[in-house]
Amino acid sequence: MTLFICFFLLICFGAFLATDRAEAIAAIKDSYMKITIMVFAIAWLIRAPKDFQLTSMLIILAGVIIAFIAITNKLNGIGLVEGSRVTIGRNIGSMIGDPNDLALVLTFPLSFSASQFFSNTNSIPRRILMFIAYVLIAWAIVCTQSRGGLLGMCAVTGALMWRTIQNKVLVISIAGVMLVLLVAVAGISSRSSGGASESGIDESAMGRVYAWHAAFNMAVAKPITGVGINNFYANYYFYSPHWDGKNHAVHSTWFQILAEAGFVGLILFITLVSATFATVIRCIQKMEASTEFPASIKTAANAIYSGLIGFCISGTFLTQGFIWPFYILLALSLALNQYTRKHELDQLKNT
Repeated sequence: MTLFICFFLLICFGAFLATDRAEAIAAIKDSYMKITIMVFAIAWLIRAPKDFQLTSMLIILAGVIIAFIAITNKLNGIGLVEGSRVTIGRNIGSMIGDPNDLALVLTFPLSFSASQFFSNTNSIPRRILMFIAYVLIAWAIVCTQSRGGLLGMCAVTGALMWRTIQNKVLVISIAGVMLVLLVAVAGISSRSSGGASESGIDESAMGRVYAWHAAFNMAVAKPITGVGINNFYANYYFYSPHWDGKNHAVHSTWFQILAEAGFVGLILFITLVSATFATVIRCIQKMEASTEFPASIKTAANAIYSGLIGFCISGTFLTQGFIWPFYILLALSLALNQYTRKHELDQLKNT
Protein backbone atom coordinates (compact mmCIF):
# COMPACT_ATOMS: atom_id res chain seq x y z
CA MET A 1 0.00 0.00 0.00
CA THR A 2 2.89 2.35 0.78
CA LEU A 3 4.41 1.66 -2.63
CA PHE A 4 1.07 2.33 -4.29
CA ILE A 5 0.62 5.63 -2.43
CA CYS A 6 4.14 6.74 -3.43
CA PHE A 7 3.42 5.86 -7.05
CA PHE A 8 0.08 7.70 -6.96
CA LEU A 9 1.70 10.83 -5.48
CA LEU A 10 4.39 10.74 -8.17
CA ILE A 11 1.72 10.57 -10.88
CA CYS A 12 -0.15 13.51 -9.33
CA PHE A 13 3.06 15.53 -9.06
CA GLY A 14 3.96 14.69 -12.65
CA ALA A 15 0.52 15.81 -13.84
CA PHE A 16 1.28 19.40 -12.80
CA LEU A 17 4.53 19.27 -14.79
CA ALA A 18 2.98 17.47 -17.78
CA THR A 19 3.29 18.72 -21.32
CA ASP A 20 -0.50 18.90 -21.50
CA ARG A 21 -1.41 19.66 -17.88
CA ALA A 22 -5.15 19.80 -18.51
CA GLU A 23 -5.16 16.35 -20.12
CA ALA A 24 -3.10 14.84 -17.30
CA ILE A 25 -5.22 16.34 -14.52
CA ALA A 26 -8.39 15.24 -16.33
CA ALA A 27 -7.05 11.67 -16.52
CA ILE A 28 -6.42 11.65 -12.77
CA LYS A 29 -9.75 13.26 -11.91
CA ASP A 30 -11.89 11.19 -14.29
CA SER A 31 -10.25 7.79 -13.92
CA TYR A 32 -7.11 7.30 -11.84
CA MET A 33 -8.53 8.91 -8.71
CA LYS A 34 -11.50 6.50 -8.86
CA ILE A 35 -9.11 3.58 -9.28
CA THR A 36 -7.14 4.75 -6.23
CA ILE A 37 -10.25 5.04 -4.08
CA MET A 38 -11.41 1.58 -5.14
CA VAL A 39 -8.03 0.04 -4.26
CA PHE A 40 -8.59 1.13 -0.66
CA ALA A 41 -12.28 0.15 -0.73
CA ILE A 42 -11.65 -3.35 -2.09
CA ALA A 43 -8.68 -3.96 0.20
CA TRP A 44 -10.65 -2.95 3.30
CA LEU A 45 -14.13 -4.29 2.52
CA ILE A 46 -13.25 -7.83 1.42
CA ARG A 47 -12.65 -9.70 4.68
CA ALA A 48 -14.40 -13.08 4.70
CA PRO A 49 -14.37 -16.12 2.38
CA LYS A 50 -17.88 -15.25 1.17
CA ASP A 51 -16.60 -11.80 0.15
CA PHE A 52 -13.87 -13.32 -2.01
CA GLN A 53 -16.35 -15.77 -3.52
CA LEU A 54 -18.90 -13.05 -4.30
CA THR A 55 -16.22 -10.81 -5.80
CA SER A 56 -14.98 -13.64 -8.03
CA MET A 57 -18.48 -14.43 -9.25
CA LEU A 58 -19.25 -10.77 -10.02
CA ILE A 59 -15.99 -10.39 -11.94
CA ILE A 60 -16.77 -13.52 -13.96
CA LEU A 61 -20.34 -12.33 -14.60
CA ALA A 62 -19.08 -8.95 -15.82
CA GLY A 63 -16.58 -10.72 -18.08
CA VAL A 64 -19.27 -12.98 -19.55
CA ILE A 65 -21.52 -9.97 -20.30
CA ILE A 66 -18.70 -8.12 -22.06
CA ALA A 67 -17.70 -11.30 -23.92
CA PHE A 68 -21.29 -11.87 -25.06
CA ILE A 69 -21.50 -8.33 -26.45
CA ALA A 70 -18.13 -8.73 -28.17
CA ILE A 71 -19.14 -12.02 -29.80
CA THR A 72 -22.47 -10.52 -30.89
CA ASN A 73 -20.64 -7.56 -32.44
CA LYS A 74 -18.29 -9.92 -34.25
CA LEU A 75 -21.09 -12.08 -35.66
CA ASN A 76 -23.05 -9.02 -36.79
CA GLY A 77 -20.08 -7.03 -38.07
CA ILE A 78 -20.58 -4.16 -35.61
CA GLY A 79 -17.67 -1.84 -34.79
CA LEU A 80 -15.02 -4.00 -36.44
CA VAL A 81 -11.50 -2.62 -36.90
CA GLU A 82 -9.57 -3.57 -40.05
CA GLY A 83 -12.67 -5.48 -41.12
CA SER A 84 -12.22 -8.36 -38.67
CA ARG A 85 -11.14 -7.20 -35.19
CA VAL A 86 -13.99 -6.80 -32.71
CA THR A 87 -14.52 -3.77 -30.45
CA ILE A 88 -17.29 -2.50 -28.16
CA GLY A 89 -18.61 1.07 -28.23
CA ARG A 90 -15.94 2.35 -30.60
CA ASN A 91 -18.31 4.93 -32.09
CA ILE A 92 -18.83 6.56 -28.66
CA GLY A 93 -15.18 6.54 -27.61
CA SER A 94 -15.45 3.61 -25.18
CA MET A 95 -12.32 2.49 -23.31
CA ILE A 96 -12.87 -0.94 -24.88
CA GLY A 97 -13.35 0.58 -28.32
CA ASP A 98 -9.90 -0.70 -29.25
CA PRO A 99 -9.43 -4.46 -29.82
CA ASN A 100 -6.21 -4.55 -27.79
CA ASP A 101 -7.83 -2.79 -24.82
CA LEU A 102 -10.83 -5.12 -25.04
CA ALA A 103 -8.54 -8.16 -25.04
CA LEU A 104 -6.64 -7.07 -21.94
CA VAL A 105 -9.86 -6.26 -20.06
CA LEU A 106 -11.23 -9.73 -20.85
CA THR A 107 -8.02 -11.42 -19.73
CA PHE A 108 -8.81 -10.24 -16.19
CA PRO A 109 -12.10 -12.19 -15.66
CA LEU A 110 -10.63 -15.09 -17.63
CA SER A 111 -8.24 -15.82 -14.75
CA PHE A 112 -11.12 -16.02 -12.27
CA SER A 113 -13.26 -18.33 -14.42
CA ALA A 114 -10.25 -20.57 -15.10
CA SER A 115 -9.38 -20.72 -11.41
CA GLN A 116 -12.94 -21.72 -10.53
CA PHE A 117 -12.90 -24.40 -13.23
CA PHE A 118 -9.57 -25.90 -12.11
CA SER A 119 -10.63 -25.96 -8.45
CA ASN A 120 -11.37 -29.60 -7.57
CA THR A 121 -13.37 -28.49 -4.52
CA ASN A 122 -16.12 -26.99 -6.68
CA SER A 123 -19.12 -29.10 -7.60
CA ILE A 124 -19.40 -30.56 -11.10
CA PRO A 125 -22.29 -28.22 -12.12
CA ARG A 126 -20.31 -25.17 -10.98
CA ARG A 127 -17.20 -26.32 -12.84
CA ILE A 128 -19.27 -26.80 -15.98
CA LEU A 129 -20.66 -23.27 -15.65
CA MET A 130 -17.15 -21.90 -15.11
CA PHE A 131 -15.92 -23.79 -18.18
CA ILE A 132 -18.71 -22.23 -20.26
CA ALA A 133 -17.78 -18.80 -18.91
CA TYR A 134 -14.13 -19.47 -19.75
CA VAL A 135 -14.97 -20.53 -23.30
CA LEU A 136 -17.13 -17.44 -23.89
CA ILE A 137 -14.46 -15.05 -22.59
CA ALA A 138 -11.72 -16.85 -24.51
CA TRP A 139 -13.83 -16.74 -27.69
CA ALA A 140 -14.23 -12.99 -27.28
CA ILE A 141 -10.46 -12.55 -26.84
CA VAL A 142 -9.89 -14.59 -30.00
CA CYS A 143 -12.31 -12.28 -31.83
CA THR A 144 -10.09 -9.28 -31.00
CA GLN A 145 -7.20 -10.90 -32.92
CA SER A 146 -4.87 -9.31 -30.36
CA ARG A 147 -1.54 -11.09 -30.11
CA GLY A 148 -0.98 -9.67 -26.64
CA GLY A 149 -4.44 -10.88 -25.62
CA LEU A 150 -3.73 -14.40 -26.88
CA LEU A 151 -0.42 -14.48 -25.01
CA GLY A 152 -2.20 -13.29 -21.86
CA MET A 153 -4.85 -15.98 -22.24
CA CYS A 154 -2.20 -18.69 -22.66
CA ALA A 155 -0.27 -17.31 -19.66
CA VAL A 156 -3.34 -17.36 -17.41
CA THR A 157 -4.35 -20.87 -18.44
CA GLY A 158 -0.79 -22.18 -18.39
CA ALA A 159 -0.14 -20.83 -14.88
CA LEU A 160 -3.21 -22.59 -13.50
CA MET A 161 -2.46 -25.81 -15.36
CA TRP A 162 1.10 -25.72 -13.99
CA ARG A 163 -0.28 -25.57 -10.45
CA THR A 164 -2.92 -28.27 -10.88
CA ILE A 165 -1.34 -30.81 -13.29
CA GLN A 166 1.59 -32.85 -11.96
CA ASN A 167 3.06 -33.77 -15.36
CA LYS A 168 4.90 -30.56 -16.35
CA VAL A 169 5.95 -31.89 -19.76
CA LEU A 170 2.27 -32.38 -20.56
CA VAL A 171 1.52 -28.81 -19.47
CA ILE A 172 4.24 -27.40 -21.72
CA SER A 173 3.06 -29.52 -24.64
CA ILE A 174 -0.58 -28.47 -24.18
CA ALA A 175 0.44 -24.80 -23.89
CA GLY A 176 2.45 -24.96 -27.13
CA VAL A 177 -0.34 -26.65 -29.07
CA MET A 178 -2.90 -24.28 -27.57
CA LEU A 179 -0.95 -21.19 -28.66
CA VAL A 180 -0.57 -22.49 -32.25
CA LEU A 181 -4.27 -23.36 -32.46
CA LEU A 182 -5.32 -20.00 -31.02
CA VAL A 183 -3.22 -18.08 -33.55
CA ALA A 184 -4.76 -20.14 -36.36
CA VAL A 185 -8.33 -19.82 -35.07
CA ALA A 186 -7.97 -16.09 -34.38
CA GLY A 187 -7.02 -15.47 -38.01
CA ILE A 188 -4.11 -13.19 -37.11
CA SER A 189 -2.46 -13.93 -40.45
CA SER A 190 -5.42 -12.26 -42.19
CA ARG A 191 -5.11 -9.02 -40.21
CA SER A 192 -4.55 -5.85 -42.21
CA SER A 193 -1.77 -4.90 -39.80
CA GLY A 194 0.51 -7.60 -38.47
CA GLY A 195 -0.83 -10.22 -40.87
CA ALA A 196 0.83 -12.59 -43.28
CA SER A 197 0.52 -10.07 -46.11
CA GLU A 198 3.32 -8.00 -44.55
CA SER A 199 6.79 -9.38 -45.19
CA GLY A 200 9.67 -9.19 -42.71
CA ILE A 201 8.92 -7.30 -39.50
CA ASP A 202 5.31 -6.31 -40.00
CA GLU A 203 3.95 -2.77 -39.72
CA SER A 204 2.30 -3.48 -36.38
CA ALA A 205 5.56 -4.73 -34.85
CA MET A 206 7.58 -1.83 -36.23
CA GLY A 207 4.97 0.58 -34.92
CA ARG A 208 5.59 -0.79 -31.44
CA VAL A 209 9.36 -0.46 -31.85
CA TYR A 210 9.00 3.18 -32.87
CA ALA A 211 6.58 3.83 -30.00
CA TRP A 212 8.90 2.19 -27.45
CA HIS A 213 11.81 4.25 -28.77
CA ALA A 214 9.69 7.37 -28.35
CA ALA A 215 8.81 6.31 -24.79
CA PHE A 216 12.48 5.92 -23.92
CA ASN A 217 13.26 9.34 -25.37
CA MET A 218 10.48 10.88 -23.25
CA ALA A 219 11.92 9.31 -20.11
CA VAL A 220 15.42 10.55 -20.96
CA ALA A 221 14.04 14.06 -21.44
CA LYS A 222 12.04 13.92 -18.17
CA PRO A 223 13.52 11.11 -16.03
CA ILE A 224 11.77 11.92 -12.73
CA THR A 225 8.16 12.55 -13.74
CA GLY A 226 7.95 11.67 -17.43
CA VAL A 227 5.71 13.63 -19.77
CA GLY A 228 2.66 13.10 -17.55
CA ILE A 229 -0.22 10.63 -17.36
CA ASN A 230 -2.16 10.26 -20.63
CA ASN A 231 0.39 12.45 -22.43
CA PHE A 232 2.27 9.87 -24.51
CA TYR A 233 0.01 10.16 -27.55
CA ALA A 234 0.25 13.96 -27.70
CA ASN A 235 4.04 13.85 -27.38
CA TYR A 236 4.69 11.07 -29.88
CA TYR A 237 5.57 13.44 -32.73
CA PHE A 238 8.27 15.23 -30.72
CA TYR A 239 10.09 12.12 -29.48
CA SER A 240 9.60 9.42 -32.12
CA PRO A 241 12.45 8.61 -34.53
CA HIS A 242 9.89 7.84 -37.23
CA TRP A 243 6.91 9.94 -38.30
CA ASP A 244 4.27 8.49 -40.62
CA GLY A 245 1.81 11.35 -40.38
CA LYS A 246 -0.04 10.34 -37.20
CA ASN A 247 0.55 9.77 -33.50
CA HIS A 248 0.49 6.24 -32.07
CA ALA A 249 -0.28 4.52 -28.76
CA VAL A 250 2.66 3.02 -26.88
CA HIS A 251 1.29 -0.58 -26.83
CA SER A 252 3.23 -1.61 -23.72
CA THR A 253 2.42 -1.08 -20.06
CA TRP A 254 6.09 -0.89 -19.07
CA PHE A 255 6.97 1.66 -21.72
CA GLN A 256 3.79 3.61 -20.97
CA ILE A 257 4.88 3.96 -17.34
CA LEU A 258 8.42 4.80 -18.46
CA ALA A 259 7.19 7.58 -20.77
CA GLU A 260 4.47 9.04 -18.56
CA ALA A 261 6.09 8.58 -15.12
CA GLY A 262 9.82 8.56 -15.94
CA PHE A 263 12.51 6.20 -14.70
CA VAL A 264 11.51 6.82 -11.09
CA GLY A 265 7.90 5.89 -11.86
CA LEU A 266 8.94 2.73 -13.71
CA ILE A 267 11.12 1.59 -10.79
CA LEU A 268 8.25 2.21 -8.36
CA PHE A 269 5.75 0.41 -10.59
CA ILE A 270 7.96 -2.65 -11.14
CA THR A 271 8.62 -2.79 -7.40
CA LEU A 272 4.86 -2.55 -6.77
CA VAL A 273 4.12 -5.40 -9.19
CA SER A 274 6.92 -7.51 -7.68
CA ALA A 275 5.67 -6.86 -4.15
CA THR A 276 2.15 -7.85 -5.18
CA PHE A 277 3.47 -11.08 -6.67
CA ALA A 278 5.49 -11.79 -3.52
CA THR A 279 2.43 -11.19 -1.33
CA VAL A 280 0.22 -13.56 -3.29
CA ILE A 281 2.89 -16.28 -3.50
CA ARG A 282 3.50 -16.01 0.24
CA CYS A 283 -0.23 -16.39 0.90
CA ILE A 284 -0.45 -19.42 -1.41
CA GLN A 285 2.49 -21.06 0.33
CA LYS A 286 0.81 -20.58 3.70
CA MET A 287 -2.40 -22.09 2.35
CA GLU A 288 -0.57 -25.10 0.93
CA ALA A 289 1.07 -25.69 4.31
CA SER A 290 -2.29 -25.79 6.10
CA THR A 291 -5.61 -27.55 5.59
CA GLU A 292 -7.53 -24.97 7.61
CA PHE A 293 -8.00 -22.39 4.86
CA PRO A 294 -11.39 -22.35 3.07
CA ALA A 295 -11.43 -23.60 -0.52
CA SER A 296 -12.86 -20.28 -1.77
CA ILE A 297 -9.80 -18.44 -0.46
CA LYS A 298 -7.42 -20.84 -2.20
CA THR A 299 -9.36 -20.49 -5.45
CA ALA A 300 -9.28 -16.69 -5.20
CA ALA A 301 -5.54 -16.77 -4.50
CA ASN A 302 -4.92 -18.86 -7.64
CA ALA A 303 -7.08 -16.46 -9.67
CA ILE A 304 -5.10 -13.44 -8.45
CA TYR A 305 -1.81 -15.25 -9.10
CA SER A 306 -2.71 -16.26 -12.65
CA GLY A 307 -4.22 -12.82 -13.29
CA LEU A 308 -0.94 -11.16 -12.33
CA ILE A 309 0.97 -13.44 -14.69
CA GLY A 310 -1.50 -12.65 -17.46
CA PHE A 311 -1.08 -8.94 -16.74
CA CYS A 312 2.72 -9.10 -16.96
CA ILE A 313 2.68 -11.09 -20.21
CA SER A 314 -0.11 -9.25 -22.03
CA GLY A 315 1.00 -5.93 -20.51
CA THR A 316 4.27 -6.18 -22.41
CA PHE A 317 2.31 -5.66 -25.63
CA LEU A 318 -0.85 -3.89 -24.40
CA THR A 319 -1.30 -0.54 -22.67
CA GLN A 320 -2.76 -1.04 -19.20
CA GLY A 321 -0.65 0.99 -16.81
CA PHE A 322 -3.42 3.29 -15.62
CA ILE A 323 -6.60 1.25 -16.03
CA TRP A 324 -8.46 -1.09 -13.70
CA PRO A 325 -7.24 -4.74 -13.98
CA PHE A 326 -3.88 -4.58 -12.20
CA TYR A 327 -5.14 -2.30 -9.46
CA ILE A 328 -8.07 -4.60 -8.66
CA LEU A 329 -5.60 -7.49 -8.43
CA LEU A 330 -3.42 -5.33 -6.17
CA ALA A 331 -6.38 -4.58 -3.88
CA LEU A 332 -7.43 -8.24 -3.81
CA SER A 333 -3.89 -9.29 -2.92
CA LEU A 334 -3.92 -6.84 0.00
CA ALA A 335 -7.26 -8.21 1.19
CA LEU A 336 -5.95 -11.77 0.76
CA ASN A 337 -2.85 -10.97 2.80
CA GLN A 338 -4.91 -9.43 5.59
CA TYR A 339 -7.24 -12.44 5.70
CA THR A 340 -4.31 -14.87 5.75
CA ARG A 341 -2.65 -13.07 8.63
CA LYS A 342 -5.90 -12.88 10.59
CA HIS A 343 -6.61 -16.57 9.95
CA GLU A 344 -3.16 -17.52 11.24
CA LEU A 345 -3.63 -15.42 14.37
CA ASP A 346 -7.01 -17.02 15.01
CA GLN A 347 -5.47 -20.47 14.66
CA LEU A 348 -2.72 -19.58 17.14
CA LYS A 349 -5.28 -18.34 19.64
CA ASN A 350 -7.29 -21.53 19.30
CA THR A 351 -4.25 -23.68 19.94
